[in-house]
Amino acid sequence: MSKKILLVEDDAFIRDLYQTVLSRAGYEIEMANDGEEAVNMASYKIYDLILLDVMLPKLTGLEVLKHLRTDTERTKETPIYLLTNLGDENIINEAYKLGANGYLLKAKYLPKQLVEEVDKFFVSNSKPEGLNSSTGGVPLTGDSISLG
Repeated sequence: MSKKILLVEDDAFIRDLYQTVLSRAGYEIEMANDGEEAVNMASYKIYDLILLDVMLPKLTGLEVLKHLRTDTERTKETPIYLLTNLGDENIINEAYKLGANGYLLKAKYLPKQLVEEVDKFFVSNSKPEGLNSSTGGVPLTGDSISLG
């Protein structure tokens, strides 16, 4: 049984690219184009992992994260990792306060590397090793996911 991932990304090129590489790797990918769609999808389906962009229309990634951690019982324990190009420490700290498990700076990773980190995450049944603040993210081990 393949793992279900909700990919929340408004940039069509990046969304399609990530969907293609993750699907080829055997994952079942569902996509949301904006924050409202992500909240709606996560409210009626269970996902094994949510990859969430920060800059989204309708609801920002941080607003989505807040909804998923407080309003939706089924997503309170779902691993949620931010996919972002914003390395702003304030945004990252706020995301952790809201319940993010980790983040990945998109510009630092090739799509193949994203797949490798997702693979590690599921194989280890925990968060993969990964980034730290000096290299563009947080490990996916322990309380964060390693997508790098």
